[in-house]
Amino acid sequence: MTEVSKKAIVLFLLVALTTACFLPMSVHANEKVKTYIIYDSPTRYGDDFPLVTSLIEYLGHFDLTCQAITLDAWRPGVLHNADLVIFVGLNEATLPQQLLQEMAQAKRVIWFEKNIEQMAAYLKWQDFKLEGTVNGWSTIHYQKDLLIKDWMNIVIAHPGKNARVFATVQNINDSKPLAWQRDNIYFCGYLEVNGQSFMVALGNLLHQFIPDNNHSSVHHALLRIEDVSPLVDPKAVRAVIAVINQYRIPFTIGVIPVGVAQNGKHIPLHEAPELVTVLKEAQANGASIIMHGYTHQNEYSPKTGEGYEFWNARDDKPMENDEIFTSERLEAGIAELVRCGLIPVAFEPPHYSMSKTGYQVLSRYFNVFSGLVQISDKSTHLSLALPYIVKSQYLNGMQVIPENMGYYDGKAFLVESMLQSSEQLLTVRDGFACFFYHGYLPPTKLPAIIEGVQKQGYTFFDLRQLPIRVQSSQIKIIGQNGQFHVNIDERLQAAWDKTPATNNLLEKIGTVHIVVLLLIIVMLMLIIIRLRANSNKHYELNYEQLQK
Repeated sequence: MTEVSKKAIVLFLLVALTTACFLPMSVHANEKVKTYIIYDSPTRYGDDFPLVTSLIEYLGHFDLTCQAITLDAWRPGVLHNADLVIFVGLNEATLPQQLLQEMAQAKRVIWFEKNIEQMAAYLKWQDFKLEGTVNGWSTIHYQKDLLIKDWMNIVIAHPGKNARVFATVQNINDSKPLAWQRDNIYFCGYLEVNGQSFMVALGNLLHQFIPDNNHSSVHHALLRIEDVSPLVDPKAVRAVIAVINQYRIPFTIGVIPVGVAQNGKHIPLHEAPELVTVLKEAQANGASIIMHGYTHQNEYSPKTGEGYEFWNARDDKPMENDEIFTSERLEAGIAELVRCGLIPVAFEPPHYSMSKTGYQVLSRYFNVFSGLVQISDKSTHLSLALPYIVKSQYLNGMQVIPENMGYYDGKAFLVESMLQSSEQLLTVRDGFACFFYHGYLPPTKLPAIIEGVQKQGYTFFDLRQLPIRVQSSQIKIIGQNGQFHVNIDERLQAAWDKTPATNNLLEKIGTVHIVVLLLIIVMLMLIIIRLRANSNKHYELNYEQLQK
């Protein structure tokens, strides 16, 4: 075994040992809360959005072992050793008495929406009152008011005197309990994840409901420079980075390894040496590189930086031969970045669109994911924003760094609305705010966003501090605390060494050589002109002599 291999194994073991305790996301592994999720339906009636799957993603922020069971599949005795039971009642149903008994004996029960009156009757809450499903609410009040764009249908249940109310819903005329606790039952009259207010409310209530979480109140933010490809002007990217560097904060860059020009020509990053220099300087000064797809386009949406890549946008469905398609592009993208001296620490799919199969493949290559999570193969529009970092069950254990502030485009997304989103996320105990800014835009609005987030109390997060694992068939990257070990297959390295760094003749020659070549050409032209002039003059003299 070589010395390099031994060092790689030691570094890998250090990363593995520290992964479980690195972030304040969870308690120690031997203290996991055994959790069962009982649900009657994965979605609301007439809706495709997978609410239960989304709830499980939210739970990935906590140190739980989760097992989801449909109400029909439940059998007596299943919950006998449960630390935590989560019941999701999206429909009215008659619950078995033994199920109620097992939930009543659990250490804690979190109950969403319907059928709570059956548990109240079993526990003999005499002063409990079910008001039913009531609509017309415009505000959730939890620590501060969260305005709701669409009026909600809320299950209103009055828990009685021996209860603690966490949150209420309000309209112009009235206020009713939304979330409360009585005995071992923690109730919320509405389960929703779509929309900033619902995301923030659920993220905070889960901190209140789930026992023994040791999450700190530190709030982190992440800045990502977006859509940096070989087609982008490196001077524009450098200008954006220069503004960020004034604040001495860590940041990330979403890099597209290959650009596809309008004529269909593929331009790899190593053929854009000026851009590579900009990115390597940024990396050396603390920036983290995120692999943002391979070409950020495909046959159905062919423009790099605007097109989808791992999703058929024309038909709104997964790509054909999804597993092979995804694997080939991940292999090629990792290789191109490493060839240029860049270390990808995370992956971000273009437009956050990827199938379940794609995620399975991706999790074999990366352990950190950046962005929204497409939570269903039915449509790319079924995506989930999160208020904090999670270990995703849907993404096979990948760590998800959320994006939840949007981005500045001067149109739909403005600085003010972005800062309103980050302000709301402060109500979540360890809320994590993330936004991005396109690398080709003038950086004039960046100071207002950075300073606004800092004034709100956020600290910018360094992605390199996470335990990092990136692995392809020929490249292995492991790292933590900003220290990385990159192992490259010798045959791949040899192929790079044999191939010129660029195929562009003018770039090979260099600017100085071009000037010299032009001067030589001009001198040759002058010599030719002078020779022709002398030749004509000699001809004229000979002609005159002949005449004499």
